[in-house]
Amino acid sequence: MLDDYSESCKNPIFILSCVRSGSTLLRCIIDTHPNLCSPGHLNLGVLCNDLYTTAYYSIGKLPEVETAAQRDCLAIDETRRVISNILSRYTQGKGKRNWCEKSTENIDHLDILHKVFPNAKYICLYRNCLDVTNSCLKFSPLGYMDELAPYIQNRPTNFVAGMIDNWLDKNKKLLAFERKYNKQCIRVNYESLVQEPERILAELFSFLGETWDEKLIESIFRLPHDQGDGDIKVWFSDKINKDSIGNGTAIPLATIPKDLVIEVNTLHQELGYPSVEMLYAQQNNDTEKSVNEYDLSEFFNTCALKFENKERDELNTVRGRCKFVISGTRGGIWVIDSNAHEIKTIEGHDTADCTISTTYNVFCDVMDGNKNAVHAYEQGEIVGDGNVILALEFGRVLFGGR
Repeated sequence: MLDDYSESCKNPIFILSCVRSGSTLLRCIIDTHPNLCSPGHLNLGVLCNDLYTTAYYSIGKLPEVETAAQRDCLAIDETRRVISNILSRYTQGKGKRNWCEKSTENIDHLDILHKVFPNAKYICLYRNCLDVTNSCLKFSPLGYMDELAPYIQNRPTNFVAGMIDNWLDKNKKLLAFERKYNKQCIRVNYESLVQEPERILAELFSFLGETWDEKLIESIFRLPHDQGDGDIKVWFSDKINKDSIGNGTAIPLATIPKDLVIEVNTLHQELGYPSVEMLYAQQNNDTEKSVNEYDLSEFFNTCALKFENKERDELNTVRGRCKFVISGTRGGIWVIDSNAHEIKTIEGHDTADCTISTTYNVFCDVMDGNKNAVHAYEQGEIVGDGNVILALEFGRVLFGGR
């Protein structure tokens, strides 16, 4: 009986994605199908690599194995046999016909995965860079997962840039794999999945050779699924949510290095996403209508110099030039220069000792008292750069008490 299951499981399914791209939700959807089961992270890419190495340098070195090519074939066959045996038993125990694995670490082991499972089908899951970056930052307030740690080590002074490096690295690998094995791959965008699940899932299950019933969507969060590493939000949901789309524009645009903006835009274009600038513009067009309107030119040229006497005197003691970068369709760049006896405001890209960056919405919320400036800073919605101490002094005067 197990041999029959091993035979039927020779063409497994892999969900390939960067972290924080919706793979946990997608694997629960697949696990809901009556013919398919999908466990939590199994890290099969790492396991394939280790089993291959073990077989190659043990039984692959026996006298009867004469060439490197023979050792390679033997090691691949042995790796496939071990993993297929385990997953076939799992599939049989679940009363299903095939299995799907979703470990995000698999992107770093695509070559060995394909050698071990040459007939597998691959779901290439993408999500726009800003939303992935924002989700990584929000998910890791107390420490970054092992996959993200190397990128943080390379960018210790700019976590946003580190998370973008991660997104670029993983999705470039995934896109190259998709091009090479396009007949075995189907592309799924997270945004389309949560906004149009009926259409996307019909196409997906057709690709997998399985029937699709829209009623299964109602069962996704009612049926039990084996827990494992991944997005814990899924376990507390009762429906497919769209509320995380577009949240990436909460990241101040000024925190993204210009060279990374160019790289992201190039990859976004290939994946059918808008440019970074367009994402900010689209999001601001949708949300700026809900906040009180501020004419920022008027604010920085007039209002910033009309504080109460105590605040104005306090600003006079702050010596330096602070640039304010406000992203959004109503945003802009202003420099407050307090070096001279008179405080003056300069509109444009003048040099400055420090920079304070935020979005138009956050700025308005802080000025209206709907958001605390310190909390916004702690959440990464307000960012200081350059002479951070000077930036904090300017920020304390500008946002003090808010």
